[in-house]
Order: sequence, then C-alpha cells, then structure tokens
Amino acid sequence: MKKYIKEMLQLQNTIITVFKKVYPEVKDYNLLLDCPKKGKLDINGQQWLFVKHGKGLKFIRKDPLPEIIIDMHNYFSEPNVLDEWRLEQYIDSLNLTYSTSDIKNCLHELTLTHFLKRISEQQYKLNEV
Repeated sequence: MKKYIKEMLQLQNTIITVFKKVYPEVKDYNLLLDCPKKGKLDINGQQWLFVKHGKGLKFIRKDPLPEIIIDMHNYFSEPNVLDEWRLEQYIDSLNLTYSTSDIKNCLHELTLTHFLKRISEQQYKLNEV
C-alpha cells in the first residue's frame, strides 16, 4: 500500500504543477472560486480531464487507459496531503482490492512509522525528511 501512496502523491504533485502552469489565472486554491468547472491537461503525453466539485477537483486520466482517478476534494494546494477517500478512489481506479479497514490500518501504521503525519481527523501528510 505504501507504494501506491507514493505513486498517488507523486501524481498529485505533477498534476498540481501542470495545472498551475496551464491555468495561471486561478489564484484561489482554498475554495477554487476562480477555477474553471472542467478542463483538460496534457501531462507527459497523457490526457487528463478534470471536473470541479465542492471545493476540489477530480482528475481522470483518459489516455492511456486504464482511467486513473485523483480526487483532490480538499487541500488542493497541498500535493502531499491525502485521506482515506482520496486513497480509496485512487486504489479503486487501479482495480486493486482493499477494504476500507485495510486502508485505515495502513494509514495508521504509516503514521506510527513516521512516513505520514496526521494533520486532522481525516487528513494525512507525507512527512518531510
């Protein structure tokens, strides 16, 4: 599971970097009030679509298949943040089988080993070394 968390966080970093270059007019990274409702990004030759929802963005890789989902539903400007929901969406899009309790237990264990730091009741952040 740690491998998939690392992959997801790297993808989030890449997506946010490209998003900021393609949409420089977006300045409100808290509520995304000035963000387009939908759009697309070319990331290293891959086609990604995004849809705004609530105060976050859901990114879906359309090409190449399979589709991969990165749902940054909060903490958009912090690419090293994740939560159970975000991780579950990503893992489901990879067609991997994990239960919600597997994810909770893994996140808990990774905080005990200081790989992740719990920053709120539901959010975790990659521990900077």
